[in-house]
Amino acid sequence: MIEDLFELYDLLIKKERTMNDTLQIVSSVKGNQFLEEIIIRTEKLIVKSFGGQEVHWLEINQFTDAFFQYRQSFITKERLISIIKKIIG
Repeated sequence: MIEDLFELYDLLIKKERTMNDTLQIVSSVKGNQFLEEIIIRTEKLIVKSFGGQEVHWLEINQFTDAFFQYRQSFITKERLISIIKKIIG
C-alpha cells in the first residue's frame, strides 16, 4: 500500500509540474497548484500508512519541510521515509 501511495504521489507531483509549466507557457499565470489539495491528502495518507496521525504530518511540514524537499527532488524517497519514521517514532 505504501508503494501505491508513493506512485500516486509521484504522479500527482508530475501532473502538477506539467500543468504549471503549460499554464506558464500560455499565460502569465504561475504555479496555481490546482492539485495541491489532493497532494496534501496523499501526504497525509502516506504518514498514516506508517502509523502516524495528522499531527505528525504537521510536524514533518513545519520542522523538516521533507515533503516539499521531496517534491523539489532535493531528497530521495528513502530519506523522506526515514524522516517520517523518525518523527512518528
